[in-house]
Amino acid sequence: MKVNSNQKNLFSIVIPAYNEEKTIASCLDCIKKLKADFAFEVIVVDNNSSDNTSSIAESYGVKVILETKQGVGAARKKGTEEAVGFFVLHIDADTHLPENYLEEVIKRFESIDDLVCVGGQMFFYDAPLWKDIARIFIHHFLWFFAVIISRKSQGPMGNNMTFRKDVYDLTTGFNSDLRFGEDMDLSKKLAEFGKVRLDMSLKCPVSSRRYKVNKSLFDYSMNFFKMSTKGELHKNELPPASEVVKRHFPKLKNILKINKP
Repeated sequence: MKVNSNQKNLFSIVIPAYNEEKTIASCLDCIKKLKADFAFEVIVVDNNSSDNTSSIAESYGVKVILETKQGVGAARKKGTEEAVGFFVLHIDADTHLPENYLEEVIKRFESIDDLVCVGGQMFFYDAPLWKDIARIFIHHFLWFFAVIISRKSQGPMGNNMTFRKDVYDLTTGFNSDLRFGEDMDLSKKLAEFGKVRLDMSLKCPVSSRRYKVNKSLFDYSMNFFKMSTKGELHKNELPPASEVVKRHFPKLKNILKINKP
């Protein structure tokens, strides 16, 4: 597919956020550094935050909208409905997009026939060594699972996931009732219209704060496997990132300062 870079907004970058005042600024700082000779918009979806998430995002001059229905599925759906870009890129409020990320995404869409959705391999920017090592094995296993078990209908995750808006509009979109697995659910829908890829050579730094070795990780893992095989959740009530940070990463603000690009 030949990408037309002259349209008004080639990309819409959508960021769901619930009480993310400690991470949203560094996320938007990385977006400001993106290399692009084309226009793109940034949409932050405030999902009923009680902190300064919205005011911080507004200070960057990006579009901030409110989604009152709680849950990441509802927030992603609202942001995508507002998006006007040919491509919609979904990330998390703690994602640090590399400077060349958009350019690399375009290369994938131009080189892979019938590609409708692509996501990259996540790398931790705030993790201890053991978690970095574990990530390598886990992510490659997930890649194998996405390619073989789900028959290439799974792979991209909400922390860096790009799809064609025109194809999205042919589906029922994000499921607003899902608080987990909304990205996997959408991938299956998009796969009905073209290729869905998890590209391990497309790299994207994210926070490790959600990946703790505890019951929540078990729930996340069970949700992944059940969504991949049966299209249903093991559990739809998972703690939001802000609660995980409060419980396990009280010093995240200092970590982000140290790792600020």
